Amino acid sequence: MGGVQLDIDRPAEQWGDDPKLVALLGERGAQGFRALLDGFPELVGVLWAIRDDDGRIVDFSFGYGNPAILRSFRLPAATPDRYTLLEALPQMRDSGAFHAYTRVVDFGEPWVQEITYDTPFGDGYMLGTFAERTMKLGDGLVTFLTDVTEQRRMEAELRSYAEVVAHDLREPIMAMELLVTLIGRQGDEAPPPELVEQLRASSARARELVDCVLEYARAGSLQPERLDLSCLVADVQEDLRARLDEAGATIEVGELPEVEGDPRQLRRVLQNLVANALKFRGDAPPRVEISAHPRPEQWVVSVRDNGMGVDPSQAGRIFELFTRAGSQADGVGIGLAVCRRIVEAHGGRIWVEPADGGGSVFRFTLPR
Repeated sequence: MGGVQLDIDRPAEQWGDDPKLVALLGERGAQGFRALLDGFPELVGVLWAIRDDDGRIVDFSFGYGNPAILRSFRLPAATPDRYTLLEALPQMRDSGAFHAYTRVVDFGEPWVQEITYDTPFGDGYMLGTFAERTMKLGDGLVTFLTDVTEQRRMEAELRSYAEVVAHDLREPIMAMELLVTLIGRQGDEAPPPELVEQLRASSARARELVDCVLEYARAGSLQPERLDLSCLVADVQEDLRARLDEAGATIEVGELPEVEGDPRQLRRVLQNLVANALKFRGDAPPRVEISAHPRPEQWVVSVRDNGMGVDPSQAGRIFELFTRAGSQADGVGIGLAVCRRIVEAHGGRIWVEPADGGGSVFRFTLPR
């Protein structure tokens, strides 16, 4: 799902009146229904049964959709006039979900499921994992969807983390145990320097893994305040001064805004992105450009470099926990995962694109 880019800045349009809802609840009842759910944070949609001459449900028409579902699925106002459910989502035809919908309407059986979408939906797009609860409403149904994408991803990352840490920690710990045993066999003799160095390297590797775990765990904890991104960039330049000078790197900084955010965490994002530009540099001296431009509801911050670039097939994967850019890259592969966790904790998103002329441009959004 990480590779899909949506126009998240377009405000959701409002669907018009739902005549069937008015017929079922009356004009005042329909107004109250909509007033209750228009501000509801979860996604809510109403579908009405379309029946054949024998009374069997063959499709559903779109009725009411609250602003949350229109915004999340990028559904334009013309959707009810342009599509039925199976026209908008043809893969649902003859599916278990469609049959469950018909049972909800025909027999009043509530239905609960969890489903992951990554598909066009009419002129919109459905993306994410949702807990769906559906119940009968007249000759139709109302469905409530709770976005659990982040929770499921965190659970998957925790499973991945447990597997990787269990594997990677076992190796240095076993090495330390073996080295301690060998040193013990030396009696009163001083241990050979190479054994001491191996023991030091193994303990350093174990400590690095533990430190990374703590760093990732703390990345989602925010203490927001009003801050100037220009000041953060200046701090990052000082933090990385020795490495910048060693690489002969230059940083060009455009006009940056004031935002609401955690200065310590956003400083870490910028520092990780600039440090990556130095780490994965090409033959030319590194050049990093940091800029921002406004969108209706957010700022898009860009960190552009002239380095090795990112393989498009890895553009989403590099933000996953314990993923490294290549087999030769050192570290444990947590820097970009931390960046993503921090940006998403601020209500934004982060991605990477090829830069014109070579290199990469990392972009992340922050609310205005």
